[in-house]
Amino acid sequence: MDGSGPVWRLVAPICLFLMATPGAALAQEAAPPFIEPLVRDTTRAEFWQYYEPPPPTPTTPAGDPTTAHIGNRLLASIRLRKGRLDATAAVQYVQFGGLPDDAIGPGALGTGALYFDHSGSSSSHQVYLKTASLALRGIAKGLDVQVGRMPYTSGAERPSGVPKIEAVKRQRLDSRLVGEFEWSLYQRAFDGVRVDWSGSAYRATASAFQPTQGGFEDAAGVSMSRVRVISTVLTTAPGAVLPRSEVQLFAHTYRDSRPVTARPDNTGLGATAADIATATIGGHAVGAKPLGAGELDGMLWIAGQFGDWYEQRHRGFAMAAEAGYQWTAVRWSPWLRGGASWFSGDDDAGDGTHGTFFPMLPTVRRYSQSTLYSMANLRDVMVQGVLRPRSSLTVRLDMHILTLANGADGWYAGSGATQESGRIFGYTLRASGGERGLMRVLEASADWRLRSRWSVNGYVGAASSGPVVRRSFSEGPAAFFYFENVLQLR
Repeated sequence: MDGSGPVWRLVAPICLFLMATPGAALAQEAAPPFIEPLVRDTTRAEFWQYYEPPPPTPTTPAGDPTTAHIGNRLLASIRLRKGRLDATAAVQYVQFGGLPDDAIGPGALGTGALYFDHSGSSSSHQVYLKTASLALRGIAKGLDVQVGRMPYTSGAERPSGVPKIEAVKRQRLDSRLVGEFEWSLYQRAFDGVRVDWSGSAYRATASAFQPTQGGFEDAAGVSMSRVRVISTVLTTAPGAVLPRSEVQLFAHTYRDSRPVTARPDNTGLGATAADIATATIGGHAVGAKPLGAGELDGMLWIAGQFGDWYEQRHRGFAMAAEAGYQWTAVRWSPWLRGGASWFSGDDDAGDGTHGTFFPMLPTVRRYSQSTLYSMANLRDVMVQGVLRPRSSLTVRLDMHILTLANGADGWYAGSGATQESGRIFGYTLRASGGERGLMRVLEASADWRLRSRWSVNGYVGAASSGPVVRRSFSEGPAAFFYFENVLQLR
């Protein structure tokens, strides 16, 4: 790991303190000692029929939109807890086969093309350190400190203890701003320090991180010292502020000075390095209550941004509101949800203000299962249905009507920083030509637990081509299918 960044200069003394803590201080056991090994193997086959590129020209060859590839991720980890000391280490190996070398133009035509674009190899592979962290639990009343390389998911800092609230958070709230890029095989982690101070009705969380390379980048596990995220979050227990509801307030600062040449905005200007310093403040409320023959749920999320974007001022805004109802006493427990999200776009590329909402480092596939769009310059009207034909099988159907928030901006895709230096920022932009209609997406997914240690899941989605898409591509629709097999040993 790269230890030269400012976050590690802060973390190193804390690590030394933890390792030097006398054994007597750890003897007051907060939990019985245990060693927990874990091995998880994930194999995924992906198939894309992307939008048809325009006819080739002498200077712009057309890429192949029909691709298929396979990938495997093997994780081996061990967790040791003794007294108040909690240590975790994990190594991950990723291997691909058949990544397409001709699925570029215009832009990457599917996730396989993104993996190839980062690695330049059809058999991209890497062994790397996924996790290495030390934590002291309960070193003072309600105080936990964790340092090293660890996972982090914004919005999930404090479990609510309410199954319905947690289900809504997992699907539609967690990782909107900071996440582990979980679905990508390389993923990402965070190097730094996290402090949690918990009471019966709240948890205050403070963290300072550098993300690692990952996502589609095969040189995964390298700490990106020029990207820094500092967060402060306050989460209340359900009912502490609003009846039957969890409430959270958050503030995240993001600083990016990587020497990457891509600049994802509508100015058309080039760059020799990123120059971004933003602050995002906001909050969410998510709740659930029994009603009639089932359970009603609702969620509201709001975020505002300010700071600097290259030579411009940055001002952005986003919000999402959703509600649902599950008939818990009915066969298959049907759960119907709907809502709308809005992420600001820039209305004038030539003025001194950048108005596109910047989602920082999300796990975008939680909100874009097709991976065709990101949470920037977007309006998303969503309807979702979930069925459980049996306890081990969950089926989900989603429909999205997607338009751009501002036609003067463009169509964004991506999930945040993937490499420390180079030509790839982590977000891409395709011009809108003043249009707003993006696409309609219909998708279905299923998760089936066949055995306690064996599960399979799959996804199929199709996206129409609106006027914005047709500015870059000659035909639609686009279709994406994958099948995944997961084996786990503890």
